[in-house]
Amino acid sequence: MEQNQKSPEEYEAPITEHLSELRIRLFRSLVAIIIAMIGAFTQVDFFFDIFKEPLNKVFPDLKLVALTPTESFFTAFKISFLVGFVIASPYVFYQIWKFIEPALYEEEKKLVVPFVFFTTVFFVSGTLFAFFGVLPLAIRFLLTFGYTQLDVEAMISVSSYISFVIRLLLAFGITFELPVILSLLSRLGLITPETLVKGRPFFVVGAFVLAALLTPPDVVSQVFLAMPLIVFYEISIIMAKILYPRSEKGKASNR
Repeated sequence: MEQNQKSPEEYEAPITEHLSELRIRLFRSLVAIIIAMIGAFTQVDFFFDIFKEPLNKVFPDLKLVALTPTESFFTAFKISFLVGFVIASPYVFYQIWKFIEPALYEEEKKLVVPFVFFTTVFFVSGTLFAFFGVLPLAIRFLLTFGYTQLDVEAMISVSSYISFVIRLLLAFGITFELPVILSLLSRLGLITPETLVKGRPFFVVGAFVLAALLTPPDVVSQVFLAMPLIVFYEISIIMAKILYPRSEKGKASNR
């Protein structure tokens, strides 16, 4: 109890305590994801139809095929994992917050609700943006350009298609967290607005490199991922200018 009343500078937990706390948070997050996965697995046919929708809109006559006896099962497992992770994401983000909470001041600990809310909103927004905006364009570009140029008939395995969808959704969902993370770091006084401004040119280059690494090898999805990142970075600079002075006052009042 006395330890909780100390400031972060006055109390530093040993590394073993940090590792123990990390294991607890990871275990709770994993349990939540597994429970959500089980629920999603019982309705996997419904979610599979949703995942096929972008492909059906662009190429309604194209059928997915299973190339191995186990492909369908593991594809259902992949779908359940993504859906389960999205469902459990608010609780996972809450566990992340609880892990870093001991290092915060009392005023900063009150940010738990905004942190969980906005991380969830931005993560879900990223996945929805990818699903409704990027996926149909990426599928049309990849299939129309590639198969037309080579003059071959498209035959896509269900596993490769679902892996392609999941990779794109997770890439957008995670990268859409950028403004939340940078705003939080600014609020905690760990990043200054000046640092973000100076790092702008490097971030623009890094955004396109990251987009090339996270997305499929097509220009459409890479541009659609890099451009929101750059916009979010500019928003983060504005938020940092608003939040950073408050974090300094909050630290001063708690010392």
